[in-house]
Amino acid sequence: MLRRSVLLLALLLSGAVQAEPFVLGTSNQAALARHAPLPTPQADATGSGLRLSLDWTNEFVLDQRGTEALLLDGETLRLNLAARWNWRGWLLGAELPVLNTSGGVLDSPIESWHQFFGLPNGNREDEPRKQYRDVYQRNGQTLLDLDSGKTGIGDARLSLARCGAAGCWRGLLQLPTGDAERLMGGGLGGALWYERPYAFAAGGAWSGALAAGVAAVRADGPLQDQQRQFIPFGWASLGYQLLARLELGAQFYLHGPLYSDSELAALRRPGGQLAFGLRYRPTPQTSLWLGAQEDPIIESSPDFSIHLAVDWH
Repeated sequence: MLRRSVLLLALLLSGAVQAEPFVLGTSNQAALARHAPLPTPQADATGSGLRLSLDWTNEFVLDQRGTEALLLDGETLRLNLAARWNWRGWLLGAELPVLNTSGGVLDSPIESWHQFFGLPNGNREDEPRKQYRDVYQRNGQTLLDLDSGKTGIGDARLSLARCGAAGCWRGLLQLPTGDAERLMGGGLGGALWYERPYAFAAGGAWSGALAAGVAAVRADGPLQDQQRQFIPFGWASLGYQLLARLELGAQFYLHGPLYSDSELAALRRPGGQLAFGLRYRPTPQTSLWLGAQEDPIIESSPDFSIHLAVDWH
């Protein structure tokens, strides 16, 4: 089994590179992950453009172990504008998100979805629907207690990349422009990673990308004393060109734990996000994206996210 996996990885890495392989621009949208400079997957190695994306996320975590108790219950709309420029062979980028947190409207559909497929609800039925509530208690102290949503900016990001025939080295600087006390961000840090687009054959129907790197962060906020400073991460995507303008695909994003010194699964576990989606190209310069994201590693990522995006090249 190990030998077959190594051979498959070698095949991917040696395959022909496609200019725009299938990559979903999604990552961990959890409330307690917004401080971390985890990069948004991308595989653009060609030039200038704009991307407008919307992530609609529903999150519910209810856990108590030892002297710790955590409740995360709410929805987030994250609107992100990103721009990129090609300057003398370097790819420069900047992005700024706007966040809206609230009780939302997805609780009932998600409960029905879980019930239909026989999936666990995680005690969702024990809490009021359309509720916004974030509470963390530790050793008899309440470190986090939010009961109303907010609209505001998140953490701004600047990026730099250098791409060659094999792949891209990418770097990210995150600025703490978000409100750390309201879980809107507040993390000063950066990330460095290598991304390798691939295709099984030149001009073939299958494409994707592999990436791996590490992030470093120092953030304020209610849980600042438990935040990990260094976070490894990576992702793998695979897409299939079904029609001339339509591609379908999947992506798995994995990162290390964001917190330490905790028995709660939401804090001590690594995060994993499995996304499925499609890309439609009405013109050669425009891409429309639609995706959905789930949490195969439960509680360390939100239950469900919807991803919408448009790219202009």
